[in-house]
Amino acid sequence: MKALLVSALLLATPAWAQAAWQLDEEHSSVHYVSIKNASTGEINSFGKLSGSIEEQESRVVIDLSSVETGIDIRNERMQEMLFETGQFGEAEVSIAMGEAALSDMQVGERRQETQSLSLSLHGETLELEAEMQAIRLDDSTLLISSVHPVIISAEDFGLGEGVEALREVAGLSAISTAVPVSFNLVFTQ
Repeated sequence: MKALLVSALLLATPAWAQAAWQLDEEHSSVHYVSIKNASTGEINSFGKLSGSIEEQESRVVIDLSSVETGIDIRNERMQEMLFETGQFGEAEVSIAMGEAALSDMQVGERRQETQSLSLSLHGETLELEAEMQAIRLDDSTLLISSVHPVIISAEDFGLGEGVEALREVAGLSAISTAVPVSFNLVFTQ
């Protein structure tokens, strides 16, 4: 009888709500814009991401050694002098959008709201607010993305000295310590 009840419950639950959601690294992205000398902006990204949607939140892990600035020596400097990837190899983001909040979404449905996210970076963890949207693309694909960039302050994460070291080695007059970050996270089952 118990097995029959469990089977009936599984049949009543949509298939997409029964399986675990994993980040599709190939179709997901995290980008940020660095500003140097007060007027030159450059788009940077990270090539290695992983994550999942859990019951109460979505989690994304960013491999900081996968930073991509478009210039190899700058990638190395970012890894060593800013992120210090030998000691702090990953950043982790937890978004207050989990399976419990997303499981009733219909294909094509879009939800937009300000949500809390937690960012762990360089040994510090901060709570931030972000305007995000979730879109149910099909039965097995969900997109969570930033509607507006999230402003991250390097100094809040103990990265101020690293920014200064990069400024000096590159011979720049300034590098902004406030960085706009945007993301598109595709999760599949």
